[in-house]
Amino acid sequence: MLEFLAAEGGISLLDVNPGLAIWTTVTFLLVLFILQKFAWKKITGALDERSNKIHEDLDRAERVRKDAEAKLEDYMEKLNGLKEEGQEIIAEARKDAEGLRNEILETARKEAEQIRERSRKEIDLAMDAALDQLHKDVTGLSVQIASQILGKTLSEKDHKDLIEQSIKSVRSLQN
Repeated sequence: MLEFLAAEGGISLLDVNPGLAIWTTVTFLLVLFILQKFAWKKITGALDERSNKIHEDLDRAERVRKDAEAKLEDYMEKLNGLKEEGQEIIAEARKDAEGLRNEILETARKEAEQIRERSRKEIDLAMDAALDQLHKDVTGLSVQIASQILGKTLSEKDHKDLIEQSIKSVRSLQN
């Protein structure tokens, strides 16, 4: 299209038109003056305000980031402390469980020993009772046999003395 205009009327883009240049300059200066007088302060104020807000937001973001890092570090320290405390609690629980186990085993061993000792005493008492009964029976039979052989009956005192002597002799044989 420019070639068309250049061919018909002789307008070229490289041609300088002094009137057009002056009016363009005057219009530019007039717009610049109006902008400076009425809008420039508002525009620069808004830009400064926006710049300050951006700087404040960046500062606040930096403070929040540092605060978050500090809290993260605190939480990590607390977590490590809790882990150590948990390990200590587990170790103490194991120690307590081991002590309780040993205590239970010791109690069971003592009870078993007491039962064994009681059983031995009961067995000894039963054995003594059985031996006493046996001695009485043997003595009674011996007295009957002896009285039949001798043809006489022993007195009760003789009978007691004979039983005591028999028991003493049997006990001395036991030991």
